[in-house]
Amino acid sequence: MKLKDKLLNPAVAVTLFEIVPPEVEKPEAIEAAIREAAGVRHLVDAINLPEILDEARGSERTYRFVPRVEPRLLGERILRGGNLESVINRVVVHDADPVRWFAESRAKYGVEHAILVGGESAGKRYPGPGPAEAAARLRDAGLPLTLGGISIPSRANEADRLRKKAAAGMSFFTTQVLFDSNDIVWLIQKLNGLEARIFLSFAPVSHPQDLKFLRWLGVDLPPNLDRFLLGEEGSSAKETCFERSLDMAQRILLDVFDNLPPDPPLIGLNVEHINRRNISLAVRMLERLGGLYSNLMAANWRRR
Repeated sequence: MKLKDKLLNPAVAVTLFEIVPPEVEKPEAIEAAIREAAGVRHLVDAINLPEILDEARGSERTYRFVPRVEPRLLGERILRGGNLESVINRVVVHDADPVRWFAESRAKYGVEHAILVGGESAGKRYPGPGPAEAAARLRDAGLPLTLGGISIPSRANEADRLRKKAAAGMSFFTTQVLFDSNDIVWLIQKLNGLEARIFLSFAPVSHPQDLKFLRWLGVDLPPNLDRFLLGEEGSSAKETCFERSLDMAQRILLDVFDNLPPDPPLIGLNVEHINRRNISLAVRMLERLGGLYSNLMAANWRRR
């Protein structure tokens, strides 16, 4: 079954694994990324490929920006090398003509699934459309693409935003990395009746720098998260920190399924690694969360 057929099938659990495209200056790393994708092929339905741009975000950068391989190029190589579908992310606000770009991407790279991403600042003017307008343009142009978007559960009026994006043609959404269940449980309840799949995103934490990077990205983190994951001294051992972040992710998954509304949107699972240091931990998280998520989906389907 193709990914587009799985997304809105309530009987099917759908899992994504996010791989950051390698640096442009390291072409040999493309083969390594293909091998990483092949290594989780039995655990996932598709690889999620973010687009990494040089963003300021109004605060001190926590890492040196390096140009990355285009997600559409890497996605084509992963499909050709391992027969595994990809979902590419595209920051549409920088392109005044997203229809042209996606038509080219479909014809040249076989792109079928895309997450449309907005700008880093809501108050900044960009040359291209926002995600909802871009989705509507692609739909009106007749491009046979499966479109998704990003969800920030803590954002004001997020349920209304997602409903408008779904009306524009988006059928799935990936959340920011989750470290608390309150906002996502509330959001899922507000989305009662929505025909879309919400992918809950999780990532392992193994070092204080991981939380610093997530904050720079704008992820909403609970105020006591550092103490819980890193301990009183802020320097828990890597394995202890990972196990705590895994335990938190499992509890969030359980909270979401325990509090589903009568007619909930479908739930998906997205696991990412934040940085290269954590990729082996992300695979372990994928293995552990994937089993729990599949069981929860099966139990929910039996209750329908």
